[in-house]
Amino acid sequence: MYDNIANQQKITKAPLQANLETLALSLPTGSQQSVFLPKDIFLSFINDYMLATHHYDVFEKIVSHRTQEITQTLPINQPKGNLYTTLTCDIATSICGVTPLNGLPDEFATIEKTAIALYGDILNCWAAFKVHQIVVEAQTHLSTRHYSNERIKKPDLEMESYRYEVVGDIRHDERLFMTSYASVPMKLSLANVLINLETFVKQQHWYEMLYYLDVSSSGEHFILYQEQYDYPLLLSSALIQRWEQRDNWLTFDPFFQTENWTLTLSSEKIRTLERSGIFSEDLKNKLKTVSVPAFDFSLLQATTQKSAVCEIIRMAIAGPREKLNHILYLTLKFLTLKLADIGIEAAYTIVEQPSILGFYQSVNNDGNGTLPYVPLCHQKVEGTALTTYQGIVFTGPMSQAFEACSFRGYNKRIIAMRKQARVSTNA
Repeated sequence: MYDNIANQQKITKAPLQANLETLALSLPTGSQQSVFLPKDIFLSFINDYMLATHHYDVFEKIVSHRTQEITQTLPINQPKGNLYTTLTCDIATSICGVTPLNGLPDEFATIEKTAIALYGDILNCWAAFKVHQIVVEAQTHLSTRHYSNERIKKPDLEMESYRYEVVGDIRHDERLFMTSYASVPMKLSLANVLINLETFVKQQHWYEMLYYLDVSSSGEHFILYQEQYDYPLLLSSALIQRWEQRDNWLTFDPFFQTENWTLTLSSEKIRTLERSGIFSEDLKNKLKTVSVPAFDFSLLQATTQKSAVCEIIRMAIAGPREKLNHILYLTLKFLTLKLADIGIEAAYTIVEQPSILGFYQSVNNDGNGTLPYVPLCHQKVEGTALTTYQGIVFTGPMSQAFEACSFRGYNKRIIAMRKQARVSTNA
């Protein structure tokens, strides 16, 4: 049956629904049991179903439906987690793929049950489906059009053929790039979405990004890549959102504006903000510190050098596992240098990776009252082991720190901060 489904050249709505019914009957009773069905065939099958029925939001509707069900079942006083913790908790296993999806087409339940059997949960399957779509689109583009990498801009060149640049809008870039996650070259916009999917969604379980993947397919981006014999290998990227896009800044998203965030101001931090020259005079008396939203709004209102401020989000690091730490170092260094070079003096950031925070804190410890990095608030997100920080990187002093620090020195700083943290914990 599965071969017939996979090999259909032209599928209509009725046969698809019939095949879904057949698939439903063939599934094992327990939704967590294994199903003998190649994953790529199942993903192609879902894509065909979407095309035939125009139900392009199958995953969105299943996930939203189950999230609401599970949330209503959880104890009132239990902290709300992210999508991953919600849809993989104990209660979720008794609901997802088990109870009916009332109000949704019957085929949705079959897709959900098969997805759980093949991928463990619906979120993992959703991410895999998005990757599948990207690879298919790249293969189609490659077979129907001839691309040339001859029109390469003049990027900054570093040893070992590492190159970095800022692309004004990646959706208009026609160059082809390889990634560590697919064997087919693809346009920069597709390659960027792919590494965001693999690093943020599949590895770190930030499944919320699945609703907003289009953010990674356009806009101004920093990119780091390595020249190869055929196509360059995309190693990292970061989205640059300038002042004009502040309405879209993740910093001001409702998730980052709740009482769960702890404001961590100090006299030293406020002095750094005042000395930057980016904000209005007498800043200390203009800041509202009753809550994170009040503080963020007051600081925004006090910004005078608007063209010197941006937000950096979705910094994705990709490449061979043994080189990831080095790629992270190069990305942080070249991103900071490039931002300073194009006139960005202050970059809002959201950071949770301990190595980055350790390096920034180490650099702060070398300061003379002006901090290269100012963490403003933090939260330990429910269901994760890491603490997330909102803050501002001042690219001038941070660039100086990176220029004076080799990769070996970068690692030494991080190790020293880890030892210091252990001593503080055990004291």
